[in-house]
This record gives sequence, structure tokens and C-alpha cells, in this order.
Amino acid sequence: MTEVVSSILGPLLQKLASSTVEEIQLVWGVKDELEKLKSTLEMIQKVLADAEQKQTEKEAVRLWLLKLKDFHYDAEDVLDEFVTNTLCGRQEKIKFNLSSDIYEKAMVPRRETYSFVHTSKIIGMVEEKERIIELLKRSDDGGVGIVVIPILGIGDNKFWLSMPIQFNVEKIIRDMVKALDKKKKDDILEMQQNYLISRVENKRCLFVIDDVWQVTREEWVQLTDLLGGVSKGSKIIVTSRYISITSIMGTRYSFDLANLSREDSLTLFVNCAFDQGKEKNHPDLMVIGKEIVRKCGGNPLVVKTLGSLLYSKHNQKSDWEYCFAYCSIFPKNYVFENFELIGMWISNGFIQSGRNNREREEIGRQYLEELLSRSFFDVVKEDYPVLALKMHDLIHDLAISVAQTESCSMTKKRTQDISPSTQHISFFNTFDVPKDEVRGCLSKLSRVRTVVFEKLGSSEEFFLETCIGRFKHLRVLLLNESTFDLLPSSIGSLKYLRTLQLYDSFNLKKLPKSVWKLRNLQCLGLSGCRELEELPADIKNMIILRALAITTKQQRFPESGIGCLTSLRWLYIGECENLETLFDDIQSLTSLRLLAITSCPKLASLPQGIKNLPALEHLWTVDCERLRLPEGEKGIRGIATIHNDFSSSDEEEGPISWVENSD
Repeated sequence: MTEVVSSILGPLLQKLASSTVEEIQLVWGVKDELEKLKSTLEMIQKVLADAEQKQTEKEAVRLWLLKLKDFHYDAEDVLDEFVTNTLCGRQEKIKFNLSSDIYEKAMVPRRETYSFVHTSKIIGMVEEKERIIELLKRSDDGGVGIVVIPILGIGDNKFWLSMPIQFNVEKIIRDMVKALDKKKKDDILEMQQNYLISRVENKRCLFVIDDVWQVTREEWVQLTDLLGGVSKGSKIIVTSRYISITSIMGTRYSFDLANLSREDSLTLFVNCAFDQGKEKNHPDLMVIGKEIVRKCGGNPLVVKTLGSLLYSKHNQKSDWEYCFAYCSIFPKNYVFENFELIGMWISNGFIQSGRNNREREEIGRQYLEELLSRSFFDVVKEDYPVLALKMHDLIHDLAISVAQTESCSMTKKRTQDISPSTQHISFFNTFDVPKDEVRGCLSKLSRVRTVVFEKLGSSEEFFLETCIGRFKHLRVLLLNESTFDLLPSSIGSLKYLRTLQLYDSFNLKKLPKSVWKLRNLQCLGLSGCRELEELPADIKNMIILRALAITTKQQRFPESGIGCLTSLRWLYIGECENLETLFDDIQSLTSLRLLAITSCPKLASLPQGIKNLPALEHLWTVDCERLRLPEGEKGIRGIATIHNDFSSSDEEEGPISWVENSD
């Protein structure tokens, strides 16, 4: 409990020290009051650190910590209200520097694996290792060995290949050539293939292709045909988490890795949770560790992950832990996206700007990388610029344990289990829960910051009305796949709302005018809303909007609309079947980092102003078959990525064409 409270006080202290608050306190003469609040919070944080070291579970201390949490949220609400009201009154006097690198940096590259593992780090698996080596030593079959762990190589040539999520034969070829000759500079694939064949032909080789997630039979045959000239006795070892991979590859041998024994599991856990020999100094944590090992059932991934988490707890407190706990708001097996999650963290104030003016979005990206590196998340799908993620069931249980009563995912469980102190709540598959029961649940909550509904129907709109009426300090509202035609106008009263998301709400026809009162809104998600008639010109008032995803029936977007969103960093335009041209004042989006356009079949050109966007780094178009760029066009300078995918067209891929300004 103490670690959760102390971790949420940090962002509030940073907010009090921000340049915006400093300017306000000087202008409005409230410096003494805010300094007093800051001093009180710092004192509380020191006391919490002491309580954290004592690891006490006394009931009196537990209740005291709950009161401190209530104080924190009261203080945050007061500060938010003060800042919001002040900014609305003197908007012209305060300049915002809202830099957001989330949408070009949230694309987390998958970690590469490697072949070197010190023998002292290998725990258990003695018999398994001997059996695999015996298979590799056979020279009378010329077959392909498929196992699920990496081993040391044998033969004339040894290759270790770490796979991206999507099996890529071209990448395999280039990586093998690079392994054979790092100075080889040929960019032509055909030349690299010929070089590879000449180097492996009539030689006994071992290929280790590590961590394969997806592969088609066609891709596999393409690779094995390429390597067909190797000597008899050569082997290909493929490691994978999925047994279906072996059937696709037509393996000669299949080896299923058994779970660790209880003794080996405990050894692995101790190695991950403590510095060498230090476990004797923490007998209380060893008791916890033995219970964790018992529940892990010998799964080495889970043992290693939970051991690493315990290490961070008794060494240095990690800010990302509270972000991890927040993920318990999603139900088990729920797939969420990297952009979505980092935006929710930021909207709730879990992440504040770091030292050296590091942006919150960059810090959020690093937290996500940290969680991925510890195997807290699995990458389900990689579709640039989006990563689809989910948590293992045991990891989800851990998130619930860390969050305690802070977050709750309400599925079909009884609402009596929901604590009045819940801050973040989601509703999934709650159609069978009586309305009175849900209404009663919501009535006992008051400090909710996040509400997530899935597939909210018109008959359940009273849930939404209740939330809007009760939760005035709501930060995040997700209404994906909802079936209502119109949002209630009362949504404009949520003046502290940072994220509003309505993805794939197919019946939504227009937004109420009150939406444009959401002056604190930073992320607006309207992609997949195919019946949305238009974006009103009033969108220009959402001056701090940093992320916008839209689908509309418009032929063109109005001038002085999106072009006024000068804080915008990421713009996604998708499934706009009628869209013929974009807005000419796009050159005003001087902070735009990423522009993604998908499934806009009538869009033939982009405005000239796009060539003058100084911050644009990534331009991504998919299924926009009329969009072309003459060969040799060098319109955008400094751009890192231009991707143009015409998957619905038979024509070859080409860059993008520009239209002259229509003024």
C-alpha cells in the first residue's frame, strides 16, 4: 500500500513545481498557499518512505494510508480546478509548450535474442540438453530438428537468428550474410542470396531461428529451398512458444520443454530476485518467494518475471510499477494498444516531465519498454505504428494484487466486490448484470478517474449519464464499439477530461457542440466511426489536442479546423470513403510528427503544405490506391519513414503526389 501512495504523490509534487503553476502563483498571489501544500506533500512522502521500510500491516497504519490517498486525490482535484479555471480566464497570457513524442516513439522495437548464455546462468534442463545435443550429433538423417530451447552450435557454420513477430525470409537472408561477412555491403537481395548459397553449399551447418511467432508454409518452404545445398547432417533448430509452428514446418523431431522442478524454480527465482548471496538477509521475502514459486507451476517465464519484480521492490522503487498496476483495469485476455495505454497513463497524471525537460511521452514509452523487457506484456500483433498487447493470466493477477482497490474490471462478477475507493473502473460483458445493481455500484463511487465501457448500447446509456453526473474529475473515458447515435450533451461538463475515445462506434452520426468545451482534452479517438457526418469547425478550440484519430463521411475537411491544432503530434485519418482532399492549412501543424492515412480510396493527392512540416518524421499510407508521387520527388526533407502500401491495388507501390494550393 505504501509504495502505491508514495508513487502517486510524486507526480503531484512535480505538477506543483511546473512552470505553468509557477506563473499562475505569481500573477494571482497564491504562492504562499501552494508552497504550503507542496511542503505538506513532501513531509507525507518522507513518512511514507519510512512506513514502506517497516513493511507494517497493522490495521491502524492501513487506514491511515487510505486517508492519505484520499488527501492526495483531494489535493489533485483542487489543483486541477484552480489551474483549469485560471487558464480559461487568461488563455492569451500563457504559452503552452506541449511537446509529445508518443506517437512517433511509442513504436517499441521487439527485443532481439542472442546465442550467448553463461553456463552458470542455466538452471535445470540437464537431461533435456543432453537429448538435444544427441539429436544434433546425428549425421545419418539430414533432417530438420525442431526444439524449443536454444543450444550451443556445431558444424562448419553456425547462425543465430532472432525473429521479428512476422516471419521475414528477406531479413533472415540479410542477417545470415551479415553473420558470415560483416563488411558485405550488397543491397540487392539476389546477390545476397547467391553469396549465402555459395558459403553454405556442401557444408554442415547449424541454424538456430529463435522465438518464432508466425510463419506460413510458403515462407518456410522458401527458406528451406534456399538452404537445400547444405551437407547431410545439417540442422535447423526453431524455438517457439506455439506448438502449431511445428506442423507448419513439417519437422523431423519435436521437443516440448518441460516445466522446471520446484527446486530449480526456487533457484531461478532467487537469482532474479536477489543479488548473489543476499537472499539470507531477507527471510521474509524468501517466504513470499517460496509461495510464488509454488503457484507458478514451474513456468520459467513467470518465475523470472515475478522474481525481477520482487528485486525492484526491495532495491529501488520504479515509477513504472504504478503504470503496471493500472493495467488491471483491463480484463484477462484483453488486447490493448501501445498508444492507448501510454495516453491513459499520461491522462491520469502517472507520468510527469522528467529531468532535462524529458517529455512525458518519452518516459511513457520507456516504461512500456521496461514492462515488455520483463515479459509483463506479450506482443500479439505488430502493425505499424501500433503494437497490440496483452498480459499473461498470472501477470494480470499480479497487477490486480499491486493495484489493490485502485482499479477494477467489472465483467460478470457481482458489483458488491467493488470498493468505494476504486479510481479506475471498466465494464465488459455486463449485459446480464441488473441495472439497479450497476447503478448502486456507481453511486458509492466518487473519485473515479477512468471509466471504460465496451459495446455500450443505447439501452445502457444511463450508465454513461450516471458517470458523467457523478465523476466530475474524470480523466479518461473510453466508449469503444458503442451503439448510440449521439453522445449526451452533458459530456461537456467533464472539464478535466484528457482522453475521449469512441473507436468503432458505427452508429455515431455527430458530436454534441458541448464536446468542444473540453479544453483539457489531449487525445480524441473517432476512428472507425463510419457514420460520423463531419468534424465541426469548432474543433479549432481544442488547442492542446495532441492526438487525433478520425473517420468521417466528409469530402474534405474545413479550413481553420484541424489546421488550428498547433499542438497536434499525431494525426490518423482512416476509412474516410468520401475524402478527396485534405485541408490546405496543414502547414500550420508545425509540431506534427506522424501522419497516418488508411483506407481513403478517393484521396488522390496531399496539399503542398505537407512538404513544409518541420517536425514530420513518419508518413504512413495504406489502401489509398489513388495516392501517388512522381518518381524522384524529394518533397519532404528530414522524414525518417515514408510507407505507401497499396494492398487493394494491382499497381506497384509508389510515393505520394502533391496538389498545388487551391488559393
